[in-house]
Amino acid sequence: MTAISRPAVFLALLALLAVTRFGHFGSAISLPDASLAVFLMGGLWLGGLRCFATYAIVAFGIDVLLAKTAIEAGWCLTPAYGGLVAAYGVVWLFGRGLAKLPELPVLRLATVGLLAVVAHFLISNLAFWAFSGYFGQMTATAYASAVVKYLPPYLMTTAFYLALGWIAQRLVTTRLVAKA
Repeated sequence: MTAISRPAVFLALLALLAVTRFGHFGSAISLPDASLAVFLMGGLWLGGLRCFATYAIVAFGIDVLLAKTAIEAGWCLTPAYGGLVAAYGVVWLFGRGLAKLPELPVLRLATVGLLAVVAHFLISNLAFWAFSGYFGQMTATAYASAVVKYLPPYLMTTAFYLALGWIAQRLVTTRLVAKA
């Protein structure tokens, strides 16, 4: 990443996070949430604790704003929210791992993306089950059975955004090589 493109990448990913965080799976008037892809690509292309912290703070700020305007969103702001931040941290670390590789073929990005989403899903959902205070006597198995239906949409949405990011990265790299 060149010094000129790093701020552009930071701002582009930040904007994507900000405009898509308003609904997990999108609607007729909103795009699906790109947060998982943003944290993975941020770890890959930006790294650094300050970038991660900025994205986490923006995501939290949006969630707080939504909690004031939507009952469902407020339902998620519990002591379990720390698990969500930790889950995004794990996704960021998956991106950091990708950054250490000499090449980024699409199959490697897809595989790491899959693993990152599954890790995030497990961490965030286990934290919500354990620390939200909503599930009392519900077993972990019963909770897992209830939420596993959401994993495929998370995988598909993240795959979509990662594919767009990979294509954009390839186009920029090809352009920079052609100019050199």
